[in-house]
Amino acid sequence: MKMLKKYNITLLAVAVVITMALPSCRKALFEEPVNSLDPGAAFESKERVEAAAVGMYNQLQNREFFGGRILIYADIRGVDAFPNAQFGNMYQFNTVTSSDGTTALAYEGGYRTIGEVNLFLKNLAGATGIVDPEKATQYTGEGEFIRALSYFYLVNLWAQPYNFTPGATHLGVPIVLTSTNDVFNPVNNVPRNTVAQVYAQIEKDLLSAEAKLPVSYDDPGFSDNARATKGAAQALLARLYLYKGDYLKANVYADKVIASPAGYAMNATPLVAFRTPTTKESIFSVAHNGGDNPNTNNALGQHYGFDKRGDITVGTDYAGLMDITKDLRYTTLIVKTSKGLLYSAKYQGSSDWAPVLRYSETLLTKAEALANLATGVDPVAVGLLNDVRLRSHASVLAPATKADLITAILTERRIELAFEGHGILDFLRTGRGIPAHGNILAQAYGSNFVVLPIPRHETDINKNLVQNPGY
Repeated sequence: MKMLKKYNITLLAVAVVITMALPSCRKALFEEPVNSLDPGAAFESKERVEAAAVGMYNQLQNREFFGGRILIYADIRGVDAFPNAQFGNMYQFNTVTSSDGTTALAYEGGYRTIGEVNLFLKNLAGATGIVDPEKATQYTGEGEFIRALSYFYLVNLWAQPYNFTPGATHLGVPIVLTSTNDVFNPVNNVPRNTVAQVYAQIEKDLLSAEAKLPVSYDDPGFSDNARATKGAAQALLARLYLYKGDYLKANVYADKVIASPAGYAMNATPLVAFRTPTTKESIFSVAHNGGDNPNTNNALGQHYGFDKRGDITVGTDYAGLMDITKDLRYTTLIVKTSKGLLYSAKYQGSSDWAPVLRYSETLLTKAEALANLATGVDPVAVGLLNDVRLRSHASVLAPATKADLITAILTERRIELAFEGHGILDFLRTGRGIPAHGNILAQAYGSNFVVLPIPRHETDINKNLVQNPGY
């Protein structure tokens, strides 16, 4: 990622000093982020404030979180990605325990990212006069977007979906918005907020970010896709409202992305966005490069790549969703080995960017919103559905009923967005359980095990944290 390497070298000595000074016990929600500098040093010049702002993205790159693993976890708990034992019991549902290390690392990775944002925003507020007000506003918007994105995945993997209870009054995850200098103070033992409260905080952050962020950074080769933009905030808002079932607002925000001056558009083929992540189709991705990536054990390309670790195969049911003779999402994005195993070709190695928001998702969001709002078969929704299909040479669909149209759109999302972190989330938000697949038993909607456990070391430290049922 641009600017990260010099910054990380500067922080290395600081991290060593901090590590040596801290006791061995952990407090993941509140511990000082490793990538933090003393405010007097990190915020003494415009250049250092910029480096600290980029540091928020560096923390987002956390190899257990948006280095790619959090997307993988959402998918292996869906129905189309089949992992090996590398991922422990996470994909087995009812064999996961609160002591599962993989689950704990992902949870910590999310909160470390949030902690980095909170610390940055706290220190930025004290740097009046160091940076121009316009830049300070932009940096604040970037922090709000990153925090919202982190909470979106935390609440949707560690809690039941929004509409699980009327008013989403069931437990979500703890909301932490401030940075503390005393990580062991009892006041830090915050309880879990409701899912409604977490969604409200995500919405608040994204609306604020939308108003603060630029349309572009005039850097189409990197920052326009790797840093938060106005379009990224709008696209994530569209997804948030879709998950809530607020189809009116989902449609409004999808339209904002479609009409954006950034000029988002689908590429000629679906492969392009995964080989060149800086096109107009990629609204926001977490950037990596050869020297700054999640390594050979955690990167998307290592896990999915048939010629790399190859830890994750693709289910034959996924291939059955397409005409494998012509659909480009099969012919160019699926590899079949000599042993008959299927692998995703979306990712190739350690330096692949982690895709978060793509334009084709926004088109399908609008299609789903319109399909649900209409009394019959909405022609615009049908058109959007077929726009996505035709780009991949798939045949045109003509759903006969509203229900058929919604089913077709959900199936299209499953095809188009596979292995990008939507797997289990799309099933749960639409009130569907996880069907039996492979050697995985079916999980009914509402099953205790479709959500991950709060890590045991967190509940041991913070007695105000209530564990998810069944764990």
